[in-house]
Amino acid sequence: MQHLTDEVLDLAIVGTGPRGISVFERIAAQLAAEPEPRHVRVWLIDAVELGAGRIWRVDQESCFLMNTVVGEISMFSGVPDGRPCRPGAGLSFHQWLGTQPDPELTALGRDDYAPRYAYGRYLHHVYDAVRRDMATRGEVTELTGRVTAVRERAERYELTVTSHPQDAAAEEHTLTVDAVVITTGHAEAELSEHQRALTDHARTTPRLRYLSGDSAADLDLHTIAPRTAVGVVGLGLSFYDIVMSFTVGRGGRFKDSPDGTVFYVPSGNEPWVVAGSRSGLPIRSRGRNQKGVTERAAPKFLTSAAVGRLREQRVRRDGTPALDFDRDVLPLLLAEVSYAYYTTQARQQGGAEQAARLGEQLAALGPEPARWRAVAERSGLHDPAPVDLERLARPLHHRRFGSGADLVAALRGLLVDDIAEAGRGNVDGPLKAALDAIRDSREVLRHAVDFGGLTARSHRVDFLGRFASRTSPLFTGPPRSRTAQFLALIDARVLDVVGPEVAHGHDAERGRFYLESPAVDGSRKHCDVLIDSRIPTPGLVRNTDPLLRQLVAERMAGGFTHGTADEAYATGARHITAADRRGGAADGRPHRALYALGIPTEGACWFTQIGNGRPGVSTSFTRDADVIALSVLRRAKSHAVQ
Repeated sequence: MQHLTDEVLDLAIVGTGPRGISVFERIAAQLAAEPEPRHVRVWLIDAVELGAGRIWRVDQESCFLMNTVVGEISMFSGVPDGRPCRPGAGLSFHQWLGTQPDPELTALGRDDYAPRYAYGRYLHHVYDAVRRDMATRGEVTELTGRVTAVRERAERYELTVTSHPQDAAAEEHTLTVDAVVITTGHAEAELSEHQRALTDHARTTPRLRYLSGDSAADLDLHTIAPRTAVGVVGLGLSFYDIVMSFTVGRGGRFKDSPDGTVFYVPSGNEPWVVAGSRSGLPIRSRGRNQKGVTERAAPKFLTSAAVGRLREQRVRRDGTPALDFDRDVLPLLLAEVSYAYYTTQARQQGGAEQAARLGEQLAALGPEPARWRAVAERSGLHDPAPVDLERLARPLHHRRFGSGADLVAALRGLLVDDIAEAGRGNVDGPLKAALDAIRDSREVLRHAVDFGGLTARSHRVDFLGRFASRTSPLFTGPPRSRTAQFLALIDARVLDVVGPEVAHGHDAERGRFYLESPAVDGSRKHCDVLIDSRIPTPGLVRNTDPLLRQLVAERMAGGFTHGTADEAYATGARHITAADRRGGAADGRPHRALYALGIPTEGACWFTQIGNGRPGVSTSFTRDADVIALSVLRRAKSHAVQ
């Protein structure tokens, strides 16, 4: 075992995807702002690709798209100022794309969706700019390897790093640092009992294969032979990556018809894909973007001030806040949704003045959309019914279909309408403007739910169990072109769907896997390859990451649990402090300088999978990185004084 360093005032960032780069950038920016910058050594460690991480690595297929428009993305915490890119000031993703020699990248407009590999290249650009700047005021050491352990050693931390962990000649190193920031992103989940059974069936039957629990870029899709029957569980963003790899990734082409629809020209190399999900529908299209970076709708009801007042009013006996999501928060959010829906309708029918008058009337009635319908009717709106998120999320619920053809006909009607609504835009289209109000409200929702803001039951049942799981597919989806391509693949008989409440398993009699829907007669379809495209829920315990497992086993990491002994909910998230994101040990004690950020903390915080900031806008992505940077430098300074 080689010992790398025993020097002090060292910082290790474990994971150099977007979260790790954001912390690195803010540390460098804070150092640059100090009158007498301190000498800091930063160790940058990644198991896959330094400067991009695993999810955004640059060797991905070009058909894998981001689901955020390029104009809304920046990894620099400040806008360009005419000087070279550096910590605190640099090009946004869209600006950087304009500097590239690849015409396919320079042609992307602000409201287009870029391939994921392009974002990986941009991350490298930001990473390199920060690394060069840090080299002028400290030291930067890069290690490609997997951190398998972090242990406390006399107020410092000893890291065990295995380089080339898949290689028989792997080397193990140790380094000792003052602070560690863990930003490792998605960890591959431990298989469930059902998944283990399916894996065992595949191992004992040569022609069967079972894949699950990872991004499409990490699944072995290329070795699946043409015309193989492939089942896919889940119809979210990962499903689209898989089906695009099977089609355009194998030489197929989408073309436009004279009537404006899309059709698919097969290459002959495609597998035959059958898919299903709980809702039975693919994740819905994002509305055509019509908003500038700073043009998010100003909240009328679900404001930070309103949430702050509620948290003061709803307190537990120990003085901590305890909101009920359905009672306290959801009505305010539904008011935002319906307000956007009604006022957008009014603007489209009668202009800005009519929309302003209606908005004043609705605001005067307060956040009660049930009382707004009469006002909407008097205003002559075409659709005065409030937005029903449950109906939108599960339009096939409680419906029965006599055949697969009946299901496809119903799907087509819903998806054609969705494409049309998305084409109207997220400003001019009433429905997509209403759904975008949820996206615009995410920062305030975090204020309400993060760090135990809700009661344990409400967080588990109301927020996660119903709201987040059902509404996220309504506003986090792909561009409408993907939905049109979904229909084109059905028409080309490359893709089939089984219906809602999909069940899947192994058919012992046939010796094959199957998918079926209880809502569709005769829906069972057999396949030889089964792919579970659903990204597993992050968990501190049920994962295969050796670092997380070591931290738990040695009680250096504790889980975040809502509530009290009488009403407790173990979220599966890693416990961190709200003030500066320091990790907590199993006994609740916060570590001196061991931090965690991003997906392993999902449950303590919400929607941690966001992988970018916004140009010139302060978001929680950048603020989270900044509080860690400030805490690291403050603690490093106090340690140096000692």
